[in-house]
Amino acid sequence: MRVWPFFSYFFSYILRAKTRQRLLFIAVVGLFLSAFSLMVIQGIMGGLQKGLVNRSKSVHGSYLISFDQPVADASEVKEVLRKEGVPFYSELEVEVMLKHRTFVAPAKLHGIDLSDDRPEFLEEKDFKGLVMGNDLAGKIKVQFLDELQIIAPGVTDSLMGEIPRFVTEGLSDYLYTELPEVDEFEIWARKDLVHNLLRQRGVNQIRVFGELTEEIRNRLRKVETEAPLRILSWEKMNEALVWSLNLETKVMLFLFISMSLLVAIAITSGLMIFYSKIRRDLMSFWILGMAQRQLVRLCFKFTLILSAITVVLGGISGYITLRILESYGHDIMPDIFVERRLPIQLDFSHIVMSLLIPFGISLIFSYFSFAHFRRENQSFVSVVRSLA
Repeated sequence: MRVWPFFSYFFSYILRAKTRQRLLFIAVVGLFLSAFSLMVIQGIMGGLQKGLVNRSKSVHGSYLISFDQPVADASEVKEVLRKEGVPFYSELEVEVMLKHRTFVAPAKLHGIDLSDDRPEFLEEKDFKGLVMGNDLAGKIKVQFLDELQIIAPGVTDSLMGEIPRFVTEGLSDYLYTELPEVDEFEIWARKDLVHNLLRQRGVNQIRVFGELTEEIRNRLRKVETEAPLRILSWEKMNEALVWSLNLETKVMLFLFISMSLLVAIAITSGLMIFYSKIRRDLMSFWILGMAQRQLVRLCFKFTLILSAITVVLGGISGYITLRILESYGHDIMPDIFVERRLPIQLDFSHIVMSLLIPFGISLIFSYFSFAHFRRENQSFVSVVRSLA
């Protein structure tokens, strides 16, 4: 007897028989929804996480080359980066206090070298004065062309006591990076202004906005500079954020697997009832000449094929839904959210996980039902005698 007529018979039994098992049908629908929802959730969460990482890298750089102390000449390091075509800018960074009228706020001042490559978020900015985030400007109530004091608490002048050094500069431009920790705390200016504030020339770090291969990093480490340099990746600088994003993904998968156990219970119960209903049909196949071992094996294969088809259909539906949201999704989120529409990021690992997790759960619990069925039907002869 061929295999496919056997499978088609039981497919039709589930869908068309007067005594079709609704519990098994519900389990199949639940398996479909499991693959569908896991695909959609991973795609949306991956998009949200990637958007956050890309926005941070566009401001802070993919790598940071920092010096233990400011160096007056970093031309050799810059030359290596220029030869490799890697965009970067050098800066002298210092933590300061901003004062405007009676308002005071802490800030991180970036004195950048305007002769270097500028990142995209600073390309069109006016550096005649300070470039400041909207949130920080609102915090100290400063407006366009207003002047404010930049105070360096760690650097003092001995004239008339230990007085923190400060300079006065006007606000020449705003920026909005969609990163609260940047818009509320960081400002940019010409490198000369920071030199004047600190009475110190040079740079203390270089932000790199491209990929640094291991070969380039080794060449940079061999460059002789006035102070030792360190090369830090974005992931190393933001270990807590990377760890949190990974934890978020793992917790989401754990909760999803926990909820899928409800589907697994329905699968187990539905299959046990289904196997008990088809026992006489199996004996009919046995009487027609099919070996009992082959019948039992085909029952398990039928369960696997049904699960695989259901999971694949759920995954395909989830993938199509994500592409529709990506292409035709409208701004569904309120204005307070950075992402107005649902971002989509789906890679091969997400697709594999969306298919394997529901199928794996179905495989494990289907085997429990199948093992119970096999124990109860070790010999069709005894079953036929009991019915006689």
